[in-house]
Amino acid sequence: MDLPSSFTPIRALLDQDVTPHRQVSVIGAVKDHRLPVPTRGADFKCCITLYDTSTEEDNDGIDFNIFRREEEMPSVQAGDIVVVFSAKFQIYGGGPSLLSSYSTDIHVYDSQRLLSCKKSGSASGALKVPTRKIIRKPDERENRYVLSLFDRIDKSFVPDPQEFSARAQQSLNVKDKFRLLQDVGDHNFADLVVQVVREPFDFGDRMTLWVSDYTENHNFFNRTTKQGAGWNDGVPSGDGDPYGYTDGFRKKHDAASRESSGNWMGPPGKKSLQVTCWEPHAEYIRENVHGGDWVRLRNVQIGYGHNATNIEAFLRGDRQYPGRVYVVLLDPQADRESIDPHLFEALRRKLDYEKEDRRSLKAGKKRKLEDLIKEDSSKGKRARQREEKRKAFEDQEAKQKAALGLNPLIKSEYPDQEIVPLSSILEPVLYQTTINQTPTTIELPFTNARYRTNARVIDFHPVNLKDFSVSRQVTEYPALSDNESSDPDSDRSAPGGTRLVWEWRFALKLECIAAGPLPKGKNPATVWVLVDHFDAQCLTGLDDAADLHSAANSELLRALREQMFRLWGNLEERKSRAEAKRRQHTRDPLKAPPADSSDVEDNTAVGGSNGGAGGEVAAEYIPGSSQLTNRPFTCCIRQYGISLANEEGEKQWQRMFGLFGTKIAND
Repeated sequence: MDLPSSFTPIRALLDQDVTPHRQVSVIGAVKDHRLPVPTRGADFKCCITLYDTSTEEDNDGIDFNIFRREEEMPSVQAGDIVVVFSAKFQIYGGGPSLLSSYSTDIHVYDSQRLLSCKKSGSASGALKVPTRKIIRKPDERENRYVLSLFDRIDKSFVPDPQEFSARAQQSLNVKDKFRLLQDVGDHNFADLVVQVVREPFDFGDRMTLWVSDYTENHNFFNRTTKQGAGWNDGVPSGDGDPYGYTDGFRKKHDAASRESSGNWMGPPGKKSLQVTCWEPHAEYIRENVHGGDWVRLRNVQIGYGHNATNIEAFLRGDRQYPGRVYVVLLDPQADRESIDPHLFEALRRKLDYEKEDRRSLKAGKKRKLEDLIKEDSSKGKRARQREEKRKAFEDQEAKQKAALGLNPLIKSEYPDQEIVPLSSILEPVLYQTTINQTPTTIELPFTNARYRTNARVIDFHPVNLKDFSVSRQVTEYPALSDNESSDPDSDRSAPGGTRLVWEWRFALKLECIAAGPLPKGKNPATVWVLVDHFDAQCLTGLDDAADLHSAANSELLRALREQMFRLWGNLEERKSRAEAKRRQHTRDPLKAPPADSSDVEDNTAVGGSNGGAGGEVAAEYIPGSSQLTNRPFTCCIRQYGISLANEEGEKQWQRMFGLFGTKIAND
């Protein structure tokens, strides 16, 4: 049976084929219900989600928002059929919905009683008693359609009675989550009424907003300027519109506004919050929201951002209702009776702020950063102390860098960590314990630790930069390589086959850089550090490794040599000359030139320190480090241990060091 012509399919409403604000009538089955809750006026509000055969394939439904006195609210259960006459169709919160009015009639058919109406062919016997005076009753044709819809519709989309009731009761637990920005904190969810103070930025899959309600939060990012659109030399401009009421409705689409879309429109200081919005909210913002608009944001997650320093906000999709948009444009030009009260108070705060700012300017006082922090706030004092400590640390480190002449092209992570001399890092770690009631000191073979230190490169391994990348075979049995497969004759490349991958792998010998001269007869501490694939990518800025012996990868080799020159200066050149001398001496010792007075052998092992085992012995070390042109730098190294077999075949731990979190910048 076809839908009566005076009714609209729910799919047409969801697809917005109907003009907003038009009166429509619908017939649908109940799939969700939010129980009545009080509003600011005398009415209560409830919401019923309806679907019909036009939407069941997509499991979609439309929300029907009902405003009535509590005793006039309809009572529905899962699967009931509802006939609605003369509801208002609207686009609210970025999505379509229905809204009741005084002329709206609602008729509910009990799903249990509909089962017994099949013999009569009419649903009139299942019609519940109206909860208020009605204007229009369903006719017999509409009653027959209700029964037909009940028989045909897919009821798998309707939750069972227990789940339906539990969800309805849960809807009463919704608390008022509205918060001022000054009151939000980590791990909060909040509803906000805010002004967009910068044109939204589009990242493709998400949009970023900067918003303000003109309250201050000491955990926000500190904006130090307010120049840009809407401001003229620090004074808000608005063509006689000090409230900024028309910012979002007037001139925002013209060319002049577009040119200044990236400018800041809000207050300086810690009064603005960054909000990252994902779909479906991002699409609504992209099409409707601009700088200067006032918006209501619902269910915003508050938390610290990636820098773990400032609070940010995140607006994600609703898993239960994926299509719902929690961004609503507000009209600051609405009359006093209908304007959102939170918006009204925000406008008052903005006006007060602008008046105060004008007074300060007239008195010749400009707002300073320190004035934005309340002096009597204990949190402000602690923040100030931390800032002073950080500045002192940075000043001290800057002086040390200047004294040591550190290479500014080499950057390292964890800038707040203290610099530890390499000589201290190499000291053995002693562990105090008691054995058989006797105090005992044990030297640990290694400790898992990370450090920042100042050093410079005095050697590298392998000798040839073409060997800085190595290949390995990847099989389908990587987990068996060191664990399950104990057969020395087993062929791990068969039957699954292998593939060849290239990885960066090389070692650098670092020399400690001290702030002052060393005692007479004492040499600076040195250590070999391993640079594995991912840390080498970070260091060099180069992505995947390749066969550097191949002419096809000559450009990659050139880029590697150029980056390493920034790190070690003329070290490769001196090392190449020494290697050439060594080869010539090997071929004809009598014709070889005499060795430089500074050339000696240093058989320090790769990855270890001060002669410890840990890898192949490096090629001839170029001492005379004073002749090197490379500059020291700050880097991050880590200490760890590996298990090796000694001469007796027993396992023992070997201390190792590796480079990490260090990068060669291009400029």
